[in-house]
Amino acid sequence: MLIFKLCNFIKGYVVINLKTADYEKTLNLLRRKNIRIWDIEKLDEGIKFKILYEDYKKYTEIVNNQNYELINKKGVSLKYKDLKLRKGFIAGIIILIFCFFIFSSLVFNIEVVGADNNLSNQIINILNENNISMPQVSSTLNDKNIETILLKNLDNLKFVEAYIEGSKLIIFVKEKENENIELKNNEPSSIVSTKNAIVNKIITKNGQTVVREGDVVYEGQTLVMGIVKKRNSEEFMMVPSDGTIYGKTYYKFELKEEKARNVLISTNKNKKSYFIKINDKNLKIIGDTKPFENYNYREEEIRIPIISRFTNISFLIGKYYEEKQEIINIDEITAQNKMKIKLYDDLIKMCSNDSKILNTSFDFQDDEKNYYLNAQIEVIEDIGKKVRIYPTDEKISDENKENIND
Repeated sequence: MLIFKLCNFIKGYVVINLKTADYEKTLNLLRRKNIRIWDIEKLDEGIKFKILYEDYKKYTEIVNNQNYELINKKGVSLKYKDLKLRKGFIAGIIILIFCFFIFSSLVFNIEVVGADNNLSNQIINILNENNISMPQVSSTLNDKNIETILLKNLDNLKFVEAYIEGSKLIIFVKEKENENIELKNNEPSSIVSTKNAIVNKIITKNGQTVVREGDVVYEGQTLVMGIVKKRNSEEFMMVPSDGTIYGKTYYKFELKEEKARNVLISTNKNKKSYFIKINDKNLKIIGDTKPFENYNYREEEIRIPIISRFTNISFLIGKYYEEKQEIINIDEITAQNKMKIKLYDDLIKMCSNDSKILNTSFDFQDDEKNYYLNAQIEVIEDIGKKVRIYPTDEKISDENKENIND
């Protein structure tokens, strides 16, 4: 029954109200013509029934001889016939669908993730040299081929992944890091100085110490040798050095702070501008792009579901907040505190983690425009760093022998 109703709806049918007393004659005449009639309903005056639209048009003279009323027309074919009269509308829909299909299959721009501007431009130039330029049909882009080209031309890349998302070719990269070579516990090594210093304390667990407390050492100088003499033998062997060498180091700082500074202070004024964003390019619709001489700019992106994903088109609301320039005078105490904070921040970056400040010397001066801070900081810190040593067939020099024997 459901299939019967569905077929009738697809073909299209009409509902007729036959207002006559001898309706049986009309029904018999229609049946003799093999015309299908269904949903016959008896009314106070005549009957109501359904008939296929094509039968109604073919045998309309039978019904026209009677007193009838066409109540309704239903069906897919009838709607389609109505649409055929609006050829321009149908053509527009077809063209719109075609354009949407074409644009959704195109890749318009390249987005590089995980790289700075210089590396991003370099990647785009390499792709252009290999005939991979935008716009391009997404089916012609081979992600594995793109990854191979970039890894082949850029030695500083550790990882490359290319994939297409909407109208973008996204390239995710990761650069190689200059990793410090970590020594294994059983590898022969020596400890050398990382800074110019005065040796303050020596704690040696393994290896041969070649400096004493109070010695002046320089950056790169050996503190603990990874070569020791074998027991009951004149031969030497290489060992992994282990220990901590503390030294006094001195840091000098020269800092400057202006007495008066120009700063931007926000006002209560703001203006909006509206843009349409197409492939990362903003086209202004309404508003000024620079409404104030000094301003702070913020923007809000509005993406249209589905359309923005496939066409990379969205809308931007730009907000310009006015700022005015004022001169602020900085007092001496504030300037001194600011310079001290900057000094200690820099010192932390230069020293090792277990450093300890012994003495500080501050000299504050000023002139018409600036405050000055000259400082010297005396620090106790670990100055040693392990370096790998390699075996050699050459004999140990007399100088090294003397250091070991001492």
